[in-house]
Amino acid sequence: MAYIKVRKQSDGSTRYTAIVRLRRGKTIIHQEARTFAHRVAAVTWARHREVVLEDPSALTRVQHGAPTLAELIRWYIESCEKVSKWQRSKQTHLEFLERHALGNPTVPFLDDPGKDPFAGFSK
Repeated sequence: MAYIKVRKQSDGSTRYTAIVRLRRGKTIIHQEARTFAHRVAAVTWARHREVVLEDPSALTRVQHGAPTLAELIRWYIESCEKVSKWQRSKQTHLEFLERHALGNPTVPFLDDPGKDPFAGFSK
């Protein structure tokens, strides 16, 4: 359940901190807070975060972090190599991508169409 904490700044302005806590029984399993200049923005963010965190996979991603592309490639190699045999070329390319700097960012960048995943790499 989220709640909004109201605080006065030294310059006289009001800041609104939205605090979202998830509990299992009496134990807090996750907590997030974010401060806004407008109450409506704080309430909107809190409602959005509650809805997002209702999904168990989203909560797991928030608590443990999203996997990197290199981790997913390693998982693919370990899981699928036994199921179907592939040639050296595929194995070499997968291992190259795993070691390359492209494997370092977390996977959610793949969901954002506005972000260029190759922005930091030379051509």
